[in-house]
Amino acid sequence: MAARRVASSSIDWAAFASRVPAGQKNMFNAFKGKSDAYLRKVISLPESAPAINFAAYKARIPVAGMVDDFQKEYEALKVPYPADTVSQQIGDVEKDAAAEVQAFIKASEGRIAKLTEDLAHWEAMIPYDQMTMEEWAEAFPDQAITLEKPTMWPHLPEDQPGYVAKEGAEQ
Repeated sequence: MAARRVASSSIDWAAFASRVPAGQKNMFNAFKGKSDAYLRKVISLPESAPAINFAAYKARIPVAGMVDDFQKEYEALKVPYPADTVSQQIGDVEKDAAAEVQAFIKASEGRIAKLTEDLAHWEAMIPYDQMTMEEWAEAFPDQAITLEKPTMWPHLPEDQPGYVAKEGAEQ
């Protein structure tokens, strides 16, 4: 009987465990152990309050009407099951998250396609240590040595690596 109370909120532990990083397995196992302990406790409890033999109490208690009043109050006692007030909100958050995930997946597929093209381009290229200057200029025209850019180094002496200004020289 108690299983029906918790069946709607049961957790797919195998799917949950597959998403847990290796470094957090100990914390996951501790959490699962606590959850299982709570579940065992709930399942061990009866779904309704135990029945009381009021006739036996009427025979033993001399105060008239006391057992009858207690019986009425006991039978009128209803422990309310907590109302589900957050499932709708959780569902809305799940829908929003699913939409975000789908958008991310679509964007990632576009990035993967572009990066795959770039990778194919780089794999088809001659290794840089085997390139001639002409092949370098063809592969990287923006970095090639041209009349407008005659060296690969900066043009100002002080911008060049290892530059030391001579004493007395104009800068």
